Amino acid sequence: MTAETKTVIRVFSARACAEPLEKAALLFEERTGIKVEISVCNRHCASPVAEEATEDNEHADFLVEISEDGIHDLAIGGAEYLLDDGEIRGIVLKGERRVIAVRESAIVVPAGNPANIQTVQDMAKPGVRVGISMLDCLKGLWEDICGRLGLLEGIIQNVTFRANGCIAIVEAVAEGRVDAAFGWTAFKHLDPERIDVIEMPKHERVSRGTGIGLLKFSENHEASRKFMDFLTTPEARAFYVEVGWILP
Repeated sequence: MTAETKTVIRVFSARACAEPLEKAALLFEERTGIKVEISVCNRHCASPVAEEATEDNEHADFLVEISEDGIHDLAIGGAEYLLDDGEIRGIVLKGERRVIAVRESAIVVPAGNPANIQTVQDMAKPGVRVGISMLDCLKGLWEDICGRLGLLEGIIQNVTFRANGCIAIVEAVAEGRVDAAFGWTAFKHLDPERIDVIEMPKHERVSRGTGIGLLKFSENHEASRKFMDFLTTPEARAFYVEVGWILP
């Protein structure tokens, strides 16, 4: 098979989900001859900047960039509700999704944990600066966690930074702009020198899936489905486990 005739599928990925995807794509191409081209989210909110959310957040929606490009076969998001939104908007084809792996909630703190935050309860103490994300995979996570712990009021009073996405929240923590933020255990691989991840007790954790969906723009459903199926195999999922995801 020549380069000219090789089948190509295009995958759009959230930035924090790209590392294991890239490794899985190389293995898939090696085994099948189908080339996988990956476009990593390049919205401003995906840049390594501690950017606060604004009233223009709707323009940074995960699905907006996909729709504007209109060239991808598949999309990977860091939470299943994003693909739900895609189905409602007619961007993701109904019934054409797979769950690859799962991320568990955690507390993200600056390296060395200078405020000595060990629990979510510590984040509700007076004077603690808390960060939350208003976009994508982390949207609403703080409420899911704190609602079950009865800490909504205590935490909301301490929220001093509302980030424009998960990359922005990691950067805010790394820069020490907050004492702690809600994130995922898998975030430890994003900036291991500048952040630490505090795991939560099992009964307090919230899990969200990393899923892949077939898009209405796809011109090769058969090859796209093959790649979706491949991402649910033990070989592909192992790349996600390497960087902190867990299996569904």
